[in-house]
Amino acid sequence: MRFGVCTTPDQIDVVAAAGFDFCELPARAVLPFDDDATAAPALRAIAAARIRPESFNVLVPAEIPLCGPHADLDVLRTYLQRAFSRMASLGAAIAVLGSGAARRIPDGWSRDQALDQLATALALAGEEADRCGIALALEHLNRQECNVFNTPGECAAFLGDRGLPHVYLLADLHHIEVEHEPLDAVADAMPRVVHVHVAGGGRRSPDTPGYDYAGFMRVLRNAGYDARISAECTWENLAEQAPVALAFMRAQWTENREPRTENREPGTKNRELRTKN
Repeated sequence: MRFGVCTTPDQIDVVAAAGFDFCELPARAVLPFDDDATAAPALRAIAAARIRPESFNVLVPAEIPLCGPHADLDVLRTYLQRAFSRMASLGAAIAVLGSGAARRIPDGWSRDQALDQLATALALAGEEADRCGIALALEHLNRQECNVFNTPGECAAFLGDRGLPHVYLLADLHHIEVEHEPLDAVADAMPRVVHVHVAGGGRRSPDTPGYDYAGFMRVLRNAGYDARISAECTWENLAEQAPVALAFMRAQWTENREPRTENREPGTKNRELRTKN
């Protein structure tokens, strides 16, 4: 298992000093709206860092809505091609599509029409990501943050029903806890999970009590998941808290062992391939 932290480029050295294996950066870090010459200095700085950004999050900004009257697939395609190309050049294996503002169904807009638009947008994004060797992970967001795709089960059912082979899932402990989602339901969605986010109670450092962190680790292990886990949380002092958080994450992963069952459901092969980075 590889452990990382969701952070910003200016904090990569802090995360590396704590001993994490990788960092997870926001997509805006690769400056997808800027031309290559403008983006080059920022990309060189990230490439020179001590650890690689093996994953990126907040893939699509609010300025590019995925559904509603202003959704534009040509704009989305151009943005994603530039973003994925730059992410891949930095060693990324995962791109997380949370992007609650971009995917939110506008008030007064047909939900059925919005879901059709989201399916088309996700298909496009998945294909563009796959061309760059990146796995696109759809993140479930709690209802306080978005009005669609709120649980792992909802996400998994949508991807299956719409036939989206290049779109996978992220499992996020914070959103699971906020939605009071039973871990058994999370286990059912695990065959499509390629990335994981964790936090402690109140979305604080993972070692903060309040969430069923140990139970979540058991679900991951029992499903045969063994790729990456990113801490996505708030920090009071990253330099001081990160080493403690990493020790906790590693210990929890080691301690919460159950007999592993062979998982050859759809998505398993992809998860194995994505661990090569």
